Amino acid sequence: MTVYNSRIDPYEASYDYYECVTCGYREVPSDGPSECPDCGGWMRDIAVSRE
Repeated sequence: MTVYNSRIDPYEASYDYYECVTCGYREVPSDGPSECPDCGGWMRDIAVSRE
């Protein structure tokens, strides 16, 4: 299905921002963490759009 007359957000993050899905810890790392330093949970990149 093609959507017409819709607006697309042109926002692009200038840096990655990660959040732990377990405890909510956030950080801006230089290499992209694979686990949370506080609880060991999985870190998700929240700088990407979720449309």
